[in-house]
Amino acid sequence: MNILTVTRIDANNQNVTFSLMDELLWRRHYTKIIVFFESDDDTDEHQLVNLFEDSFKNGYLSVLVLWHNDTYTYTPYPQIRVIHLKDYVEFGELQKRRPYNFNKFHINTAFVEYPPRCFSFHNRQGELIRSGYFYKIVENFVKHHNGTLQPVFVDAWGISFNETSIVDLVNNRGFSFIPTYLTASKHYESSDCIHFGKCYLLVPAAREIKQNLYLLVSFDKGMWFMVALLLVILTAIVALINRLYFNKRNVIEPIIHALRIIIFISGQVFVNKTPLFYMLHLLFLCIGLFLTNSYSANLSSMYTSRIYEEDLKTLRHVGRTKMGIHTYTLDYKNYLALENLPDIVYQRIFTGNNTEFYINRKSLNIVNIYMGMDDVIELLLYQQIHLKRPLATYIPEPLFTTPMSVSMPHRLSFVEYFNRHLWYLADSGLLNKFKADSKWDGIVGRTITFFPDTSPNRAMSLAYLEYAFVMLLIGLSVGLLIFIVEMVR
Repeated sequence: MNILTVTRIDANNQNVTFSLMDELLWRRHYTKIIVFFESDDDTDEHQLVNLFEDSFKNGYLSVLVLWHNDTYTYTPYPQIRVIHLKDYVEFGELQKRRPYNFNKFHINTAFVEYPPRCFSFHNRQGELIRSGYFYKIVENFVKHHNGTLQPVFVDAWGISFNETSIVDLVNNRGFSFIPTYLTASKHYESSDCIHFGKCYLLVPAAREIKQNLYLLVSFDKGMWFMVALLLVILTAIVALINRLYFNKRNVIEPIIHALRIIIFISGQVFVNKTPLFYMLHLLFLCIGLFLTNSYSANLSSMYTSRIYEEDLKTLRHVGRTKMGIHTYTLDYKNYLALENLPDIVYQRIFTGNNTEFYINRKSLNIVNIYMGMDDVIELLLYQQIHLKRPLATYIPEPLFTTPMSVSMPHRLSFVEYFNRHLWYLADSGLLNKFKADSKWDGIVGRTITFFPDTSPNRAMSLAYLEYAFVMLLIGLSVGLLIFIVEMVR
């Protein structure tokens, strides 16, 4: 950062010298440069202007030229203007105190519809409003330095970009900024990191289980095991008492009595009124009472709050589904180039129609699993703020983390000033405000919409009792079969 370049330039070696300086000062073009300039015509100041024009093309702003024992520098905005200096000290003071002033110079920037980073909408008065926290950063920088920002629309969703077209967009279309995230590349410059973005998988929220399953899921597996164990124990107790006291060897009767005790419809199991039978009846009463009330309470609460399938919380859960991972065409090669992604991502990832990808992900129509950076995922899920049950969620395991930055062409003269301004925004809290405003602007401009909670409170229907009727039918059939067998015998 403390480079000082000293060079000698004349009419014969000017192009060669600038070419060599371009290699030596790659990404350090904003450092100080001292030029000993020699020209054939000592009175032709146009050669000096030409020298500063070449300096500006290469992004050299801090240039001190020594020409005929005089010192010169320049300002490029709104056009090249030569500044005559008294001495070297004045150049240093000028670099320290001069505000960076574009003087209404037109600065072009690409405008890509990619909320929440960059997007537009019309307000009620029909005025075009441009928003997005990437765009706000660029706009604030240009306005703060007295410039004129000229956004040019670029349709990133209708065209399948590749690496070549991206490099052409950044370097050859005359844009100073690309206000969205582009993967870092040696072919173009990136600003300092805005924040470290994380890539997540957007997955559908768990669906409600079928209504006819409510009767079966009222207890968990452990509770059903305890019920079955109690049924066996009670059957054994009743059978043993019948064998010892009443000399009965009937098997069906103890099972029926045990089942009636479990479901709390038991009558008088034993006729004799002894202390032992009173204690057994009290035990049966407690077992049936607690089990039946527990089951009824669980079933009632489930009908009220609903029961849902297990959420997709980890990448392992994704393996249980058959859904593919749909990604944007431009990002496909970048994801495949990452070596540390889980195998399931490489197996499921695919590309398709970019417009369909954009619409489905925006409307949370999760026909596939979608990839997205944290700012995009946060914006999309913001639409569910009024829903009791979300339509979509994300797996909180980031696939990777990457620094988010604004892309710019190489040799841009004000890279250093833009990075400095970016840190000012972060320190002052304006950067966080831009991010918060982007979500609300997305709602105001209907870039995204709040989803209304339209699911009413359903009354119980026959669907909930489907398995109850099945069990009743099975019970009646078994009873009829036993009755027929007894009649035959």
